[in-house]
Amino acid sequence: MALTNLAGINERVRQKIVKEKAVPKIEGYMFEDHEMIRTAATECMCNMVLCKEVQDMFAATGNDRLKLLVLYSGEDDEKLRKAASGTLAMLTSLQPPLCSRIPDATTHWLEILQALLLSDSVDLQHRGTVITMNMMQAEHDLAKRLIESEVLEILSVLAKDDHAKQSQASRAAKQCLQIAIDYGLIKPNTAE
Repeated sequence: MALTNLAGINERVRQKIVKEKAVPKIEGYMFEDHEMIRTAATECMCNMVLCKEVQDMFAATGNDRLKLLVLYSGEDDEKLRKAASGTLAMLTSLQPPLCSRIPDATTHWLEILQALLLSDSVDLQHRGTVITMNMMQAEHDLAKRLIESEVLEILSVLAKDDHAKQSQASRAAKQCLQIAIDYGLIKPNTAE
């Protein structure tokens, strides 16, 4: 937990953590059976992905780092889901090529993404819409796959929700729909 807080301070501290070879230990703790340790390690990794060296670890092929984050984003434990989906949201923003690898991570990727979007938690909704937006921005074919699924309907509902608490998710959903319009995947709603 303390390392999570330290990793959130600044880049210099994150570089020190990398230099001290603590990242593999953090990853090891992400596999812990103890729920709180696993969650804390995933939260720590969320802070660590701001570091280019850690991003490169996720970008490297031949590992299951991305798969683990996708799967953890679909777990029952809300704190773990928040940490994993937050990490995914940041990674997909900082490393757009990772977006195209999400569908290959697990066959359940779309269900997990939809569950984030449909969550009662506004934090999870926001993370889900940001991941969706990043995926759509990264690749036309990904955007098409998402829009051809139930994601379009979910985004449409989220985009209409202007409650203050859900404004971040609503704004991101609107951006997703605008990307779909720009790609020519959907037509603009002229009724509004």
